[in-house]
Amino acid sequence: LPITGGDAPLTHGKLLISDLSRFVFVFGVNPYGSTTYDPMLIRWSSQETFTDWTPLATNSAGSLRLSRGSEIVAVKQARQEILVWTDTSLYTLQFLGGAEGWGAQLVGENITISSSNSVSYANGAAFWMGQEKFYSYTGQTQTLPCDLRSYVFGNFNSFESRQVFSGTNESFNEIWWFYPSQDSSNLNAPRTDKYVIYNYQDNIWYYGDMERSAWIDEANEGKPISAQYQFTGFGPTSLTVPFGATQGQVLFQEIGVDDDSGDTKVAIPALITSAEFDIDDGDRFSFVSKLIPEL
Repeated sequence: LPITGGDAPLTHGKLLISDLSRFVFVFGVNPYGSTTYDPMLIRWSSQETFTDWTPLATNSAGSLRLSRGSEIVAVKQARQEILVWTDTSLYTLQFLGGAEGWGAQLVGENITISSSNSVSYANGAAFWMGQEKFYSYTGQTQTLPCDLRSYVFGNFNSFESRQVFSGTNESFNEIWWFYPSQDSSNLNAPRTDKYVIYNYQDNIWYYGDMERSAWIDEANEGKPISAQYQFTGFGPTSLTVPFGATQGQVLFQEIGVDDDSGDTKVAIPALITSAEFDIDDGDRFSFVSKLIPEL
């Protein structure tokens, strides 16, 4: 590229183009005049260009370094700000204008985040999976109460936590997290084989088993599209196929009555499980219209 001034980033961890004012950001990058990688440094190009990286009085290029944490893990565009997660903190980047450019504000401390893809943004809020808990940011950072916390993290493959990824299903007000369970501990083919869902409108959680490796909401067909990765067996070790044979497919979600993940279409089994519940010691009445015993 015809880089102006020769100060373009040599390497970076994350890249994002801001919705506001259209700046190109790199997160985790070498400083100006140096080739040493700094995992906590943020740089941005001059506005409306990706070739001008040298800060001058005549442009808006610049940089700043975050202080809390050891590396930048994830970034997400919000409505009027850019959210930046380090391994211990959450920052918000806002455009200040003029010579100051962009400024960072610490909005969350002593937090965790499982992976760079574990964040989803919906309904004006950010949601992400951390280590042993879930979080949300709605202007302030807080732990997200989760009824399934013990279920999820009691069977979580922490060695493969970087594989965790999140997606939205806005039609149903849902945040999905796909994560690797301890049952997916095959070192040659660890996979995200389970999911947990948070419904932010009804404030409820639900879960299930489903192998997926990618997810995008509201695609061209108006429904989420996911990808399924499958390990089909060991093959000859080589540079091109180091761990064996693999195959995958792209799937439409929320369409039809089967999961379309095999050669033969099979209807998805319907199942609901209840548990004991409290009727508030007589303060409220419960009316049961039907009871189906499990005999």
